[in-house]
Amino acid sequence: MSFRVLMVADVSAESVHGGAERMLSHHIRALVDAGHEVTMLTRQPTPDAEIAVELPQFGIQEFRFPFSGDKGYAGLKELKSAAKQWWKHHQDEFDVVISEQPFVMWALLKAGCKLPRLQVCYSFAFEEYETRHALDMTWKHQMVIAAMRKLEAKIYKSADQLMGLSKFTQDRLTEFFGIPARGCVVNPAAADVYQALDMAERDAIRNELAWDKPVVVTLRNLVPRTGVDLMIQAAAIVKGMGRDIDFVIMGDGALRESMQKLADELGVADSVTFTGYLPEEDVQKRLLAADVFMLPTRGLEGFGLVTLEANAWGTPVLATPISANKELVPTIIHNQLADNASPLALAEKLIWMVDTPLSAAQRERTRDDAFRQYNWPKHDQNFLQLVEALAEGKA
Repeated sequence: MSFRVLMVADVSAESVHGGAERMLSHHIRALVDAGHEVTMLTRQPTPDAEIAVELPQFGIQEFRFPFSGDKGYAGLKELKSAAKQWWKHHQDEFDVVISEQPFVMWALLKAGCKLPRLQVCYSFAFEEYETRHALDMTWKHQMVIAAMRKLEAKIYKSADQLMGLSKFTQDRLTEFFGIPARGCVVNPAAADVYQALDMAERDAIRNELAWDKPVVVTLRNLVPRTGVDLMIQAAAIVKGMGRDIDFVIMGDGALRESMQKLADELGVADSVTFTGYLPEEDVQKRLLAADVFMLPTRGLEGFGLVTLEANAWGTPVLATPISANKELVPTIIHNQLADNASPLALAEKLIWMVDTPLSAAQRERTRDDAFRQYNWPKHDQNFLQLVEALAEGKA
């Protein structure tokens, strides 16, 4: 049976810039492929973006609430006003709602939406905000955090069904909002099978990139929680031990300038490369060619999709024992957790991994292990069952 599904998010599905857009796009694809009629609802990614766009990759339309970009009370008022008008004209067009972030959904609830809802939870906005202001915290920041937490509590407690990617997220819903574990289905994500490259091309790609020594890569938004500074400090420790290892940081963000300055100050600017955002194929080439993928998380890792993206190329992951890293990383052969979330612990474990490189057969086993345990067909089946049960009134 086909259902009319409204997808709600705070990010756009037009293009993929990170894990949130990747998961959103995958869920839309799963719904469309299952024969459901899908409409996407979000907020303007930029104040000058179009209010409605076609998404030809899915064959659906994306509506966007006018949004100035204000992350405070004024921004919520904008969303609330836009939702009231939009919902008045579209409220009879859907059977079920799937929401992947809190703010647009909050506005839709204020507009009177009472449809059955699956709320997907990746991480919490109030925690992210708190980490960004940990060093300059004021009473105003504390008020914003309290308000955001209250808003998120309303979103998660009012959902008919919750879905998270990890037990870590399930436990946090209980810790922060008192939601029992049975209220959240844990449905792990997976990695795409990337068709443009083959593992047999690894040596050729290393030659193309001029990588003639051990290379450690990461793919992160450069914000405090992702811990890229720990990786740079680990690079300095490795260099101080007389080891010649290169580090490649893919991604961009608010901390890029300060991270580059840190690399300069620690004397590792010659061994740490910042690539900024790269096209998908260039990212995949580096994931395949690397000796180790480092995930130096400081906190709030709700799953770690990038772990599977690295493992999909047979590249072993070294991660801090933080958040969902402890849950996901050790389940795949040849991955490693550092003893603690410090630069020294990362450096020591990294040297051990570099000194015991994986053979081609071991890399293939890592890849196969990741795909065996974490695959999209399994995720999609669970996801679609939740959506269809809600739409049929069986949840």
